[in-house]
Formats: sequence, C-alpha cells, structure tokens
Amino acid sequence: MTLEHVSVAVVVAELVIMLLARFGTERRHWRHYKRDEAAPHRRDNVRLGPGLVYSVAALALVAIAVFSGIDFEWSIGTLSMLGVLGILVPGYAANSVMLLSTRGHRKPLKGWQEMLAYILAALGGAAAVAFI
Repeated sequence: MTLEHVSVAVVVAELVIMLLARFGTERRHWRHYKRDEAAPHRRDNVRLGPGLVYSVAALALVAIAVFSGIDFEWSIGTLSMLGVLGILVPGYAANSVMLLSTRGHRKPLKGWQEMLAYILAALGGAAAVAFI
C-alpha cells in the first residue's frame, strides 16, 4: 500500500466522520422542529471547531512537508489544495469527532476523546502531503 492509498483512505474516513456528525446534528434539528424538543446548540455546526485543531493540522502538514523534503510548485492551486485537504478537512473532521463524542451536549470531553480528535487532525494534515 503506497502513501497515496493511505492518504485517500484518511480523507475518505474524515469525510465519513464529518457526514455522521452532520446527520446527528440534523437529527437534533428535526426533532426540535417536529416535536418542540430542546433547541439545537449553536456549536452543532461542524465548521465551528476550536482553532487548536486547525493549528495541529497545519503544523503536521508543514512538519511532514519539511522533513520529507518534498519540492512542490508554489501555485495557487497547490496551496489551495493543501489548505483544503491539509487544514480544513482535518479540522472539520476533528471537530466532528468532538461533536460525536458529546452527542451535542455541553458536557466536557474526556481526555481520550479530545486526544483522538487531535490525532485525527494531525493525521489528516500529514496525509495531505501525499497529494502534492
């Protein structure tokens, strides 16, 4: 299995996690709409994650790119692809893990749940280097 296969598998796993979190939050929205249950939280939005997960993904992306010695073209297409696949998608997926772990409640995350989110962000940032 090559690095490209692993990277594609990581991106697909991140997208599946994001979809699961989105379906879960949409279910809470529909329950609120249909049955007048508790209103959904503002933090249900997958895009409103803590900035630290995006920083972890960006740091992993830069570290792997520097240590692997990859030479790439500094074009807007390459940089935008790295921004989306290396920072945004891993950050959204890490926040989705946090949403799935709390099930939309305001309870604090356990240490292993938060660590899993940061590991996913770092793995996604590192895997994006293969798309260069």
